[in-house]
Amino acid sequence: MQDVTQIELIILGKEKEITLLDMADRAVTIAKPVERVVAISRGLIDITMFVFGVEDKLVGASVSTRGVGYRDYTYNGVTYRVCTYVSAVLNPKFGELTNVGGFGGPYGTVNVETIAALNPDILILRDLCNQNENVAKFIASMERLDIPVVVLQYPNCYDEPNVDTIYEEVEVLGIVFDRQEKAEEMVNCMDEAVELIKERTDDIEDEDKPNVLYFGAPQWAEREGGTGFAFGIDHISSVFLEDIVNAKNAYRGTGCPIMSSEQILALNPDVMILPTYSGYHPPSEIYEEERFELIQEVKAIQDGRVYSLTATPVRSERLEFPVDLMIEAKCIYPEKFEDIDLDEWIGDYYRDIYDIDDDKIEEVKSSQLLYGLEIIE
Repeated sequence: MQDVTQIELIILGKEKEITLLDMADRAVTIAKPVERVVAISRGLIDITMFVFGVEDKLVGASVSTRGVGYRDYTYNGVTYRVCTYVSAVLNPKFGELTNVGGFGGPYGTVNVETIAALNPDILILRDLCNQNENVAKFIASMERLDIPVVVLQYPNCYDEPNVDTIYEEVEVLGIVFDRQEKAEEMVNCMDEAVELIKERTDDIEDEDKPNVLYFGAPQWAEREGGTGFAFGIDHISSVFLEDIVNAKNAYRGTGCPIMSSEQILALNPDVMILPTYSGYHPPSEIYEEERFELIQEVKAIQDGRVYSLTATPVRSERLEFPVDLMIEAKCIYPEKFEDIDLDEWIGDYYRDIYDIDDDKIEEVKSSQLLYGLEIIE
């Protein structure tokens, strides 16, 4: 983890300028105070701005072209209200922001003209490092318009992805918005949860680590000639599984390939984890639906060890990432976490990280289908 360095502070009459190093090692000069912000992100920037109390400064963002509000999800005759965009739950005005596009995801292509029309003081970009050439051209176009760009980098940007880089993103945002103390509190909150999991699992020997399959199970997988998708060891979810939860990814390949029933049977995982992947999938779906009939001999299914994660977007590690890690840890190593009541623990975490009241905590948990995906007993 590199040091976040404030290079200089220049006082010019009543105006301030601050020059900082962003996560791409670029020196960026920002006029203070920052009043108009555009964020190209999958949630972390806008959620952090909410916690900082500066969400009203956001004038444009990566807003899904499919909408970010609540949708109905019906399973087994029960209809739930789901909203996978925590920003829209915490800040109902988020969905009204101008969509500026993004680099991947359901946002459309990033739009320079739209951004220029918003007249931002600063643009903050969370780079996934999967479109390097396009991102470089975009930053150059912003510089020609004299719009300062602060780059944050997703964990996968690094040769050895590490949870510390998420903390660094929050720290950089703390400098931008003069909320360094609050940023430190947030980092400590996330790190406390991560360290709790690591401390309880770090004594598990390699031979005792279960093989865990991240299994994407969209309805359309069958049309593509497979049963579902496996998440490879290069996926950030796998990195965190192995480095923090201290379990093994059953699929040792890379990418996110579609898998046949025969391939899943050959992997024969001890545990299956169902992240949000083109829909929401409670464990009962794997046990009961006809399309999974051919994989019922898998050990995880035979042992009743199929578990769901929260209804949040994949590859969007945001402030609530420790929640999914705790769910995984408790499901994979129940004896290590038998004292953890997930409902209570998740509520406490959201109270601490978001500084929200009990009613809003329940709204967030309900929007993530914690009560509909068999996560909480």
